[in-house]
Amino acid sequence: MPLDIGTILYHRYRIEEILGKGGMGAVYRAVDVNLGVHVAVKENYFITEEFARQFRREATILASLRQANLPRVTDHFVLKGQGQFLVMDYIEGQDLRQMVEENGPLAEQQVLPWFLEICDALTYLHTLTPPIIHRDIKPGNIKITPDGQAYLVDFGLAKVVDENVGTTLGAKAMTPGYSPPEQYGSGHTDHRTDVYSLAATMYATLTAVVPEESLERAMGRLALTPINKRNSAISSGMARAIEKAMQVRPVDRYQTVSDFAAAIRSIQGSGQATVISNLPFMSRDRTASDSTEKRAAKNPQKPKPLSRPAVQQVTSSPLKRRLPLYFIGAFTVLLVLYGAIYAIPGLNPRLASFFAPATNTDVVSDPFSTDTASPAVPEETEPVQMTENTGTQETSPDPATMQVNTGIPTESAEEVGGIGGGAGQIAFASNRSGEPQIYLISTNGSDEVQLTNLVDGACQPAWSPDGTQIVFTSPCNKSKTTYPGSSLWMIGVDGSGLSSLPTVAGGGDFDARFSPDGSRIAFTSMRDGRPQVYLMTLETKEVQNISDNLTTENQPAWHPEGNALVYNSWRAGFSELFMVELPDLEEKRYTLSDEPDASHADFSGDGQQLLFQRLVGGIPRLFVNEYNSRDRLARQVCSESPLAAYPMSEARWSLDGKWIAFETWPEGAHQIALITDSCGQYQILTGESGAYDFDPAWRP
Repeated sequence: MPLDIGTILYHRYRIEEILGKGGMGAVYRAVDVNLGVHVAVKENYFITEEFARQFRREATILASLRQANLPRVTDHFVLKGQGQFLVMDYIEGQDLRQMVEENGPLAEQQVLPWFLEICDALTYLHTLTPPIIHRDIKPGNIKITPDGQAYLVDFGLAKVVDENVGTTLGAKAMTPGYSPPEQYGSGHTDHRTDVYSLAATMYATLTAVVPEESLERAMGRLALTPINKRNSAISSGMARAIEKAMQVRPVDRYQTVSDFAAAIRSIQGSGQATVISNLPFMSRDRTASDSTEKRAAKNPQKPKPLSRPAVQQVTSSPLKRRLPLYFIGAFTVLLVLYGAIYAIPGLNPRLASFFAPATNTDVVSDPFSTDTASPAVPEETEPVQMTENTGTQETSPDPATMQVNTGIPTESAEEVGGIGGGAGQIAFASNRSGEPQIYLISTNGSDEVQLTNLVDGACQPAWSPDGTQIVFTSPCNKSKTTYPGSSLWMIGVDGSGLSSLPTVAGGGDFDARFSPDGSRIAFTSMRDGRPQVYLMTLETKEVQNISDNLTTENQPAWHPEGNALVYNSWRAGFSELFMVELPDLEEKRYTLSDEPDASHADFSGDGQQLLFQRLVGGIPRLFVNEYNSRDRLARQVCSESPLAAYPMSEARWSLDGKWIAFETWPEGAHQIALITDSCGQYQILTGESGAYDFDPAWRP
């Protein structure tokens, strides 16, 4: 529990204000009654011994630092039965997150001196013996004083590099949008990690938009939106510097913070930037009306606060896109979104390109691809033509003429038993009304209806076995692999009975699937720090972690008999499929060692075949394997068809096992398509509106 205002702590520090609090502790403004000066007191609740060690590590690191843009630690003590306390300089002012929330994107000339000062602080840290890597640079951790001086704060995730023994000390966590790919899982972090995070912080400060998540970019699911598209006032030199510093491969970034600083310092054509002091946003004697007028003049459309309102049903106009600055509250445990994707390069040749010599440092490349010409797959960007890499230019096949021009024998709907079996309906997610919502559509493309209308969006629909209910994920602002802060919700097929399933503080529940008998739900949750597979018994709401925190695991899929689950596991440095038998939880590797990057598994209705996705040249392709024949390689769906050039993602088998629904984007727009397993029939089901459609699910 936070300390009461007026408490005298350690017979010396009088608590005056709570500056922030979270699940692991709180930060206070206090007065040192011995010296009569204000100090900041950071409290750790002793949640676990690991957090206690992390807190002691921060105290040790800060106590030895002496640099103008870093706070000093002046005291550290432990109160038995209460917690640990760290006393440091109180830095008066606002952090960059608060400034952006109040004022919108900040001007380049205003922020340039601050970031150069942070570069000075980082250069100091990186050149210490041993070096210190901050690893948590973000707008909320850069404070600006009333006289315009920048301070880098919060060393809770800092790492001390012990070069003598080849090991490092430091907590493992990351902040989505600001952490580079190598910070996820067991990847190696170094000074270039801070280069990336500082550039991402600059991107967010200058645009009021958190940049695309690095791991999504590394996996080819997203591309970085050019910063000038977010804010055309940013100079071309600043844009080039930031985008180079945010390359997904460390070798493609600036190799030192000093190099990055030199690049941004040269933008003004002089050795030093102009320092802005007496900032109006920090003036204490300013009236409320003055503040409002100045902010309105600077940014007429003030961005929404970063806090997220509760999910609620709405019935009015299309939803407004919310400002996607997802800052996780102070002290929230961010222990892993994806797990050990960046393992030692020698263990995984598909990751070796991260550590290869740099080629073109201004191009975002796919680290998993062996073909350096393969582009990262963009999200909602300019249309691109996806083809197999044959060394020649090709044109993607025309969906409208597929049955005429492919040379493949076509099959009638009668010959394959109708479209999919079941209710002849598919649920999917789409952003056509603003934030993504759940839609229903008949398998012949008719009778499209919107099922949800939630402020924070909805996606990942999964049907109950009787086809009367859908479990889904919210908040959801776009198609992603993980959804920090999300919860599971249920709704009837007629739109009634909207309700949430139990979760924990901070949420992070997604990837839900009903068991074949409808009594349980398998899902992914980050409640234990990183994505893990859980089972929830619906009657009792009892939850069981079946991953046992071994590594990052997600995307569970039930065998139709309900006696096994297949899911992704990242224990080898890339995604593999593992199977666990119920109820004994006996685990086996499913995919073979030469089938890396497998994900998004789905069983055929008879349980005899397993459909899954793999990245081939950075583009998702579909593969099928006989479930009981795991000693041979899977076959690629449509490998002999021109459709092989199409991206195929997040596929689901129809109830009769003869059709596959999947997400595709052959010409840029993301659509839901249907195809027979033999590729004899292919049709686009959605996408005429140009919206982003994803997450298809067949209704039983």
